[in-house]
Amino acid sequence: MGTKNIVEQIQKLENQIITEQISKKVPAQIIKEMKKIGIERLPYSYSAVERFIDKETMNVHYNKHYKGYVEKLNKAIENRGGKDKDLEDIIKTISQYNRGVKDNAGGAFNHALFWKMLSPKRQRCNGEVYDKIIKEFKTFNNFKNQFESVAKKRFGSGWVWLVLTKNNTLKIMSTPNQDNPLMNTIKGGGFPLLGLDLWEHSYYLKYRNKRDDYIKNFWSVVNWNFVNKLYNSQNKKSLSEGRVPTKELLIESESQRCSGPQVREIIQLFSTNRKAKNYYKVSINNMFEKIFKKYWREATETDLSGAYDFVYQGKKEHGRSVINYVNTNATIFCLIKNDINQVLRAQGIRPISFYKKNSEQQVQETKRLVSYISRWSNRIFDYEKPSKTFDNLYNVIKIIHDRGQKTEKKSVKQLEDTFGDGNVLKVGDLGKKIDAFGGVDVQITTPEGIKTAQVKPFSSYKIEGDKITMINTGVTKHYNTDLMVFYNDKEGVFYFDNSNTEINEKGQYVFDVKDLRKS
Repeated sequence: MGTKNIVEQIQKLENQIITEQISKKVPAQIIKEMKKIGIERLPYSYSAVERFIDKETMNVHYNKHYKGYVEKLNKAIENRGGKDKDLEDIIKTISQYNRGVKDNAGGAFNHALFWKMLSPKRQRCNGEVYDKIIKEFKTFNNFKNQFESVAKKRFGSGWVWLVLTKNNTLKIMSTPNQDNPLMNTIKGGGFPLLGLDLWEHSYYLKYRNKRDDYIKNFWSVVNWNFVNKLYNSQNKKSLSEGRVPTKELLIESESQRCSGPQVREIIQLFSTNRKAKNYYKVSINNMFEKIFKKYWREATETDLSGAYDFVYQGKKEHGRSVINYVNTNATIFCLIKNDINQVLRAQGIRPISFYKKNSEQQVQETKRLVSYISRWSNRIFDYEKPSKTFDNLYNVIKIIHDRGQKTEKKSVKQLEDTFGDGNVLKVGDLGKKIDAFGGVDVQITTPEGIKTAQVKPFSSYKIEGDKITMINTGVTKHYNTDLMVFYNDKEGVFYFDNSNTEINEKGQYVFDVKDLRKS
């Protein structure tokens, strides 16, 4: 029998022992315990999370400390004549009880949560909790660093928590001893979503005095699926107390801009799932033809159809409006998705999510999103009495457009340094078919003839063997141009022969080193 099989057999045996410890009790004893605060079964074996904590510590922690808290709590409650009390209710009304009940109720409640917050299988932070963390802490690393910092500052015994406050915001806090943020004696508390035990008995056998290592290793075992369940349960609970009308939400709710990781998720969706992107694009075009009817123009031989000479808040755009970018821009897609999700959560409806979805599921989620946009389109895209969503998306799309124009102008200037003044002509522009269909932003006169080029921004690149990958270039697709040009202020211009261009599974451009013409 191999080592892996032996470990699996040991873990099964440990689970069996835990089960038998319960099953050996006589029925009368089980019934008696059901009337008391119950003991949460450890959801995995003692050795299942050894990358974080060792088997011996887990055994002692669970069987001695945790069970000890439950037994002492039940005895204290029984003396008060309150055998049938719910543990969470005791925690929430802890000011009614003496210190003995408070300490043991906290110990029982905190640990019952803690066991479920650990996972034998590594998990990546995901779902609505991840979105909420990014929204409030800007990056996941910021959140981790703040959580670790608060944990390290706890002197002596206690816990560190991520809580959801009454104002629906996230907060990192620490409590002494076995206090819990739900206790009505804790100022500025909230509902615990994630907690780490900082008592010495939880780590000392493995880490000795290196508590910082214990805190850092915690991330390797966090059960983010359980954290999401806690978060969603609180959202549904608060929403059931009174639903907010959709119209009011779309008017009054804050419209949030997307974080970098959120936008990159949509860029990858657009770059790798053409079916989802095209469905969204065609649907938005059909809506806009009706919504912007007074500004709408049909296509000509050189120009695309769309809204032209659009007037917003007294300012007139000349030519094709930037609002037409909404149908293909990943940042705006993300912004609308986030605002729609605010409404869906407020109505107790599952929000739109593309995380860990296969191609067909992504298409279905896109169709769900489009159905909600269509249902509320008159509110979302009302430019005369604008919602915060419309004001936000319009201002963001203006910024993106202006940035793109600057990138193209700077690219042209640097290309002229190579090919000579007057030999580089910017021909692509908003709404021009040569740009939209051919991808031609500039034409370059070379000794070999006129070359066409598509211009993209980028943040960085990496070289692996004979391949160069361009990173953060926006939505990727294959263009029928001779050259692909990339520009940023730090690196300047890179341009490649476009005949062998690849797009990898992450939606990034990959070129042969031999096709690099200048850097």
